[in-house]
Amino acid sequence: MFKITSRHGISMAETIISTMLIGFVLVSTLQIVGPMVQSTSLHTDRLLAANLANELTEEISTKFWTSPVLNDPESMGPGATETRATYDDVDDYHGWSASPPKMSTDQANIYLGGWTRSVTVEHVLVSNPLLTSGSSTGLKRVVVTVSKNGVTHATVISLHSASADTLGFIVISGGG
Repeated sequence: MFKITSRHGISMAETIISTMLIGFVLVSTLQIVGPMVQSTSLHTDRLLAANLANELTEEISTKFWTSPVLNDPESMGPGATETRATYDDVDDYHGWSASPPKMSTDQANIYLGGWTRSVTVEHVLVSNPLLTSGSSTGLKRVVVTVSKNGVTHATVISLHSASADTLGFIVISGGG
């Protein structure tokens, strides 16, 4: 007759094989999950950058094309005593940059370390806004760039016309 023996445990070979199988499954899973997490992080960074760029672009779009102050020289960049809170025309933003990004009240967002927002304003040709001009043409190109740790994640380009001031697109709020 046949002799039946009972087993009381698993052998060392079975333990090694099952450990190797679990290891292969974990490595395969990590190879899938890693890029997914990285992709989600990049998508989140791009979305945040787009929001930061759009917010600053919208702020700039509420300003005059040229300074409403009499005898204010038409030059790119803010005047000697102007701060972001007192910027009154589009070209005051030329050369502005903040890291971490700041609100219009000049308060920095401490949770956005490594992020930078910067602005370039240039006179451009009306016939071809891709070409810059050394003098006023009635059209300015504003470029808002948002980057994180030196890598650009969003750029918003807007055009601003001198006719906007005369047509009344800018509303001056008065007291009362």
